[in-house]
Amino acid sequence: MSTLRSLPDDERVAVERELIPLARAAALGGLAADVAHDVANSLFGVLGLVELLLEDAPAGSADEERLRLLAKTALELKATVRTLLDFARVDESAEPTSLADATRQAIELLRHGVGRSLEIDERYETDEGTVPCPRSLLVQAVLQLLVAARGTGRLAVAVGDGLLELSPPPVESLGTLVALRIAVDHGASAERTASSLRLRWLR
Repeated sequence: MSTLRSLPDDERVAVERELIPLARAAALGGLAADVAHDVANSLFGVLGLVELLLEDAPAGSADEERLRLLAKTALELKATVRTLLDFARVDESAEPTSLADATRQAIELLRHGVGRSLEIDERYETDEGTVPCPRSLLVQAVLQLLVAARGTGRLAVAVGDGLLELSPPPVESLGTLVALRIAVDHGASAERTASSLRLRWLR
């Protein structure tokens, strides 16, 4: 804020206008956890009611089939909400985080809406490796990179021992900048080529 206030009036106005969509996105992000809690509570009630109705539905009937389909849909929504809540929780602990688990969670978050049709080749050479980055920050970093790269076409994600490789590399954006800052601040080095972006944590 102090940097913004120090700008000449015309520059400050231009920057403030550029910040409007970022502020909107930040507000939506701040509300996401609260909305997800409300949806989760409603789904809990729906699932309970469906279970009661299933007890009275004749076995093999059309009513039973419809109720089971409703229960399946509600459970899928519940899993989506749980993923969103996990991402919304900020964990600043210094515990090492599984790079493979964080990458899988980021991809799961990406696979909503238009992300359902996104083609991603995933390769995990190991599930054992951890990196010195809080889980919530690591998931955020990987997700930002995936979002920045998804417009480039088919994606390939490879995870090794302390290595994350994304091909093709994400386009330059605020999200990419933030992701790289998170990674570098937590011990990673970044290498960008024409064909890929590599984040490597040294052992």
